[in-house]
Amino acid sequence: MQRRIVSILLACCLSVQLLCPTGVASALAPDTITVEGRGWGHGRGLQQWGALGYAVDHFWSYEQILQHYYSNTNSSAVADREIKVHITRNNEMDLLITSAMPFTVEGLQFLGGQIVRLSANGPHNFNINQSVGCFDTGYPIFQGHPGRMDSSGRTFIEAMPWNTNSAVDDLNQLLQLITCDRSNPTLEVSRRHYRGSLGLIEQNGQYTFNRVLREQYLRGVVPQETPSSWGTLGGGTGMQALQAQAIAARTYLEAISQRRQAKGYMTDTCDTIGCQVYLGASANGTPLDFGTDYWTTTAAVVNTAGQIRVAYNGSIPLAEFGSSSGGWTTPQSELSAFPAVVDDGDDIELNPHHLWEKNIQRSDVESMYPEIGQLKEIKITLRNGLGEWGGRTRQLLLRGTSTNTTVDISNWAEDPFRRGLGLKSDWYRFPQFPEYSDPGFWVAKSNGGVLAVGTAKHFGDAKQVDRSGPIVDIAAPSTSDGYWLVSDAGEVFAFGNAVHHGDLRGQMPNEAVVAMAAHPTGNGYWLATADGGVFSFGNAAFYGSMGHVALNKPVVGMESTRSGTGYWLVASDGGIFSFGDAGFFGSTGDIVLNKPITSMTAARNGQGYWFVASDGGVFAFGSVEFFGSRGGNKNRRSTAGMAVTNTNDGYWLVWDDGTSFPFGDAPDFASSVAKRTVVAIEVVP
Repeated sequence: MQRRIVSILLACCLSVQLLCPTGVASALAPDTITVEGRGWGHGRGLQQWGALGYAVDHFWSYEQILQHYYSNTNSSAVADREIKVHITRNNEMDLLITSAMPFTVEGLQFLGGQIVRLSANGPHNFNINQSVGCFDTGYPIFQGHPGRMDSSGRTFIEAMPWNTNSAVDDLNQLLQLITCDRSNPTLEVSRRHYRGSLGLIEQNGQYTFNRVLREQYLRGVVPQETPSSWGTLGGGTGMQALQAQAIAARTYLEAISQRRQAKGYMTDTCDTIGCQVYLGASANGTPLDFGTDYWTTTAAVVNTAGQIRVAYNGSIPLAEFGSSSGGWTTPQSELSAFPAVVDDGDDIELNPHHLWEKNIQRSDVESMYPEIGQLKEIKITLRNGLGEWGGRTRQLLLRGTSTNTTVDISNWAEDPFRRGLGLKSDWYRFPQFPEYSDPGFWVAKSNGGVLAVGTAKHFGDAKQVDRSGPIVDIAAPSTSDGYWLVSDAGEVFAFGNAVHHGDLRGQMPNEAVVAMAAHPTGNGYWLATADGGVFSFGNAAFYGSMGHVALNKPVVGMESTRSGTGYWLVASDGGIFSFGDAGFFGSTGDIVLNKPITSMTAARNGQGYWFVASDGGVFAFGSVEFFGSRGGNKNRRSTAGMAVTNTNDGYWLVWDDGTSFPFGDAPDFASSVAKRTVVAIEVVP
């Protein structure tokens, strides 16, 4: 018998009934951490690089592309109409307008080349000044103009071009917006032509809008969202991707317009990525939506005029689109309006985002999460299950020198890690750190019931079998396709691919069986009795027992070494008994505990172990880390057992009603409905 107390650990244990982390601290993470990723953006709806891949590599039509990404929709058509676009770059600034041709502002005539400055002093109070540029407040033409009221109840004034045909490609006939520097309004930043009219609306401030026909607006959107040059790729098959984009943009506009109008907005959309990128017809005289560079996108809009996608119930869906999915789009459970699909088109050779790599600095992670101290490791503990590596990241564990922090990620928008470090998407991994496998565990009840949690599969139970007493423990072979249950009489019941190697039927052990441990090969197991007796079956060899020694407290748990050539027993007072190659790393056998020990689990490398008391207090010995406990908490139920994750970097505690508590990198599973009588927990190997 080896039964010793480690003095350093003792001090921790006496104060809060849990031991401090022990052993040599893990090394810090590298200063530079490599991130490998897939895709660019949220992955919802049509993916632009995927559409190009399907068009060029798979020869799909735009109808096939749209049906693939928007699979729960049909094609429909809408008539052209005027829309209003919020020009955000001019927010809270005066509106300076000019044109090479004559134009009007609320019926007032201005000559080509003249500049008009419009400003709002409140509802029904606008100033119209003739100016010469940003530095000039201008000469008053009309002070206190009442403006007009739109259907939303807001007042505005508007400049109209000489030629009201917004389809013209002559910049001389379009209105030009002069943008001044926001920090220094006397300096000019740019001049940009817009099709249609330009106006100023008063809404607790002054905001600029562009009123234009929808199809002409789309001419300014499609080339900003998708490169016009794509139309010439694949011998012209790339046009199918541009046409798909045009329909997606048109559908998105109609959907967002309905939503904005319902909220009382004056405008149907805005000009930023928050709506759709829209930069007008030119920037500083350079065409942006017409001419030889943009004939493909203009043709894509014209060829699909009026076409949109509608849901099966006739409603217009929010037809989102993004750059690159990485190989799978985002499911509806993650805020997409459309079912997730495999995106084979995304791996087109030209796509620089299908696979990407970025280096981040450890110091940047530590700055974002100062509570962890120095970063030791990043582990991905949960993914959405779609695609390579297990799909998009949905939970991270940041292990640090001070504490560990779990980052929960419900969807693209709710990924602070991605946002803070400028990652292209939420689909990423860290090759310098081992990937965490999707875990699960079983819990066993005294009545023979078994509950499967996480990835664990249910292979049967012993509720209906003949047995002499209650079930006391569960153990699993080296594969995840089965388990054993053992009763207090030593009866073993095998389920799944677990093989029955014998039991204590017909024998009369001095004390009841309390624990079971599987041989790592799955070809045998050990049973332990309350008096420390050990019984071996299959290829599980006998290395000794405590059956001949009077114990202070009964044995309550057992764990085998990973080599299969040793095992530990733990008593209810925390006394540890090691046999074979099982090392002794400390115990609480000479300490008066608040509550008795109920279970133990060992490190995968055999260099330490944990055990837990009925109040959830956790004790760590050897090189294992302490990740937390329920000790000192108000516990409504008794802790029946604990199990370590396959990474050795976390564990679960489970109450006798099946409620589980994760620590370290153990994912948080929903509490079971076991009610009572849970006696043990076993992790999926």
